[in-house]
Amino acid sequence: MDQQASNASRSSLSLPGLIASCALLAVVLAPTALAVAWLAAGELSPQTIISAAVGGSVCFLAAALALTTTYLANRFQAPVQGVLVAMLLRMGLPLVALIALPNMGGTIATSRVTSTILGVYLIALVLETILSLRMIAPRPDALKAAC
Repeated sequence: MDQQASNASRSSLSLPGLIASCALLAVVLAPTALAVAWLAAGELSPQTIISAAVGGSVCFLAAALALTTTYLANRFQAPVQGVLVAMLLRMGLPLVALIALPNMGGTIATSRVTSTILGVYLIALVLETILSLRMIAPRPDALKAAC
């Protein structure tokens, strides 16, 4: 059983594991963004598609950067610092978008886009947290203490 857990831990810490996590994130967030934008708009229109694209892209970029930061920090033996920087990216980028987009004007300055970002962010936060926790390898001494 320990060998199986060790192999699973190594695969989630590898570059293909990071790519697979980002792909899973994209597969989940794309339909989520469309559904949230549709709920916010009450109709399926070109503006809804734009809202979904903007909201989903902002949240995907923030989550993918957070996952990449967690991966790199684990590689450099700094998992706690990596999680803290990842948290800053995960929360900071959507917050900056929520502040900046309404001031830009045009079709992306609508409340639908901000509602979409907020809705997709909640789903992205849960999924990205689960994927990040899979990347953090438990320390061997912590495993022994738990047994």
